[in-house]
Amino acid sequence: MAVPKETIWQLDPHTAAKHDLLKKYLQPWSLILLSQHDTVTYAEGFAGPGIYTKGEPGSPIVAHAVFADTLRQRPKNIRMVLVEEDGRRVAELHRQVGRARQRTGSQRLTTAIHQGTCHPLLIHELRTEGRLGRPLFVLLDSYGGPDIPFELLKELARYPSTEVLITFVPSFLTRFAEKNDMHRSAGNVAFGSTDWQAVFTRRPDEKFTFLRDQYRITLRRAGFSHALYFEMVDEGGHPLYLLFGTSHARGLEKMKDAMWSVDSDHGVRYRDPKDLQQQQLELEMEPDTGPLRRILRDHIASSPNGRTVAELKKYTLLETVYRPAQVTALVRQMRNDRLVATEPYKVTSETIVLPYVPDTDPKPRYDQGAFF
Repeated sequence: MAVPKETIWQLDPHTAAKHDLLKKYLQPWSLILLSQHDTVTYAEGFAGPGIYTKGEPGSPIVAHAVFADTLRQRPKNIRMVLVEEDGRRVAELHRQVGRARQRTGSQRLTTAIHQGTCHPLLIHELRTEGRLGRPLFVLLDSYGGPDIPFELLKELARYPSTEVLITFVPSFLTRFAEKNDMHRSAGNVAFGSTDWQAVFTRRPDEKFTFLRDQYRITLRRAGFSHALYFEMVDEGGHPLYLLFGTSHARGLEKMKDAMWSVDSDHGVRYRDPKDLQQQQLELEMEPDTGPLRRILRDHIASSPNGRTVAELKKYTLLETVYRPAQVTALVRQMRNDRLVATEPYKVTSETIVLPYVPDTDPKPRYDQGAFF
């Protein structure tokens, strides 16, 4: 989206879905970490005014409500650090946070609001408060341009206990950066290199996916062990990419659980970046696994020795929007449809899955009393 000029603006479907995702991730995140730590921290670099034109809560207020509920279950401490550049929005954010505090009354949930640009102010405040190196979730929900410097990502990634969720909209760079030195320079700062500029030689239909893939590489170069990326598409067909950086596989699993429990009423669907057919997926806990069938079949075919089910589960976790728990049943279905073969026939984590070769695979049979 374009940078709003107003103090408060209308809530769009992408943002509503992101807020729902944020809520459903922060619930388990805060509960799990507060079972192990006395304090966790939530931070935003583009906090906004905390409210939209029809009274919908902004992300800081969504997070505040989640944390107030968490603290009723686990009476420890949560710190919120919010940065916003626009002075008018800072004033409104103070009002909204004050009202939220009155509603909850929690003394263990504290909020610091700072006016300034996301970088370097956010890192400065987190370091000053001693939050770096401790459990920390950072939302970098910018307006989609190249406004998150690589140096900020690298500093955050130095600490394994830090996770980030980033909004990325490639259209600014594809539209304006090729012929504008200033915008190109901003892209270099965001990606931490000039490699992204190869986008200018790509076909129009390849530009967005190329930049998305380059930004995922950027997250990994910054130091995040795992970088989950997925695409949100609204009813008008407008795409928006979300990237989640973490150093913990469990964080990926919980983020995917949150993804697939987002309310479909927002009118947003997902697309898996690995699916070449770009099928749109409904937001539901048991999504259509057709794209995952195609993705896994290609992945299996790319190895002359096949892949174990354990390898397919890991690939599904790290490289797709799907959950590893969906893999075993899907392998059985693919075998029954003669898309793959399994050795041995019974499907376990150690089972090797190979491309199906006609006239060499055994016929389908009963496996442990059920037809698999």
